[in-house]
Amino acid sequence: MPAAYPVPTKVIQELWDKFTTWIMRSYPIRDYPLNLRPAMVFATAAWIILLGILGMAPLPELPVNDKALHFFGLGFATFLLYFVIDVPEGPGRRVWYIRRAPLIVVGLLAFFIGGIVSEFVQATLPWKTFQPLDILSNLLGSSLFLYLAHLAHLRHLKKQEILSLYQPLSAGGVGRYRDAQGREHRFEGAASPVQETSSARGVGGRGSQGVIWDEESETGSRASDDGNRGGEGGTGTGYGGAGLPVFRIDDEDALPPGNRPGGVQLS
Repeated sequence: MPAAYPVPTKVIQELWDKFTTWIMRSYPIRDYPLNLRPAMVFATAAWIILLGILGMAPLPELPVNDKALHFFGLGFATFLLYFVIDVPEGPGRRVWYIRRAPLIVVGLLAFFIGGIVSEFVQATLPWKTFQPLDILSNLLGSSLFLYLAHLAHLRHLKKQEILSLYQPLSAGGVGRYRDAQGREHRFEGAASPVQETSSARGVGGRGSQGVIWDEESETGSRASDDGNRGGEGGTGTGYGGAGLPVFRIDDEDALPPGNRPGGVQLS
């Protein structure tokens, strides 16, 4: 049979999943109930530097509509800035300003400083002029891309939840779970794979000893069972206050004449 060729769309999807997992990975901030995504910090900083050069430097005019440049430029910066801070699950989410930390950062840095203050700063430059429509373009672009960022964040959380629920229970994956940032953790008190292997060997060893056939013990158990059943109708001091009968008339008839007990024979 011919070898199966890789599907291009599947390869692209796998590469995209790895990229999103890497760029969305967050790390805790010391003494704060928040996480920070370093990849998003560098991407946002690079994009803001590019916007600053285009907006402040005395460059020739680009063959692009100025209002569209403001709309998509600051809008994409808002999109990136929304993912810089991550609020993990924990008691800190009960505080409203911690739970809404990404929105507060976006509203302060993107809407206020980037959309309004930056236009007044550009107006102070001799080669720039103040245009109120630029502020409107900035605010509209930030609003639209903020909504898109919120939808993308919800989709990312749902995907991570599905991945954590449907992980295969392999020998190396037992006792581990994956959080919303894609990092693996071990449950508290979970045994390591080496300990699990050693404990499994110990249990298997005891189980193999338990299935060994012991004829003597089987014979002894049968004899004790017969004794208990026979002692139920006797008059001795066996189990339950009864024992084996000492003499039965049927046994005397079954014996040969020479082996019959002595005494008076009944005719």
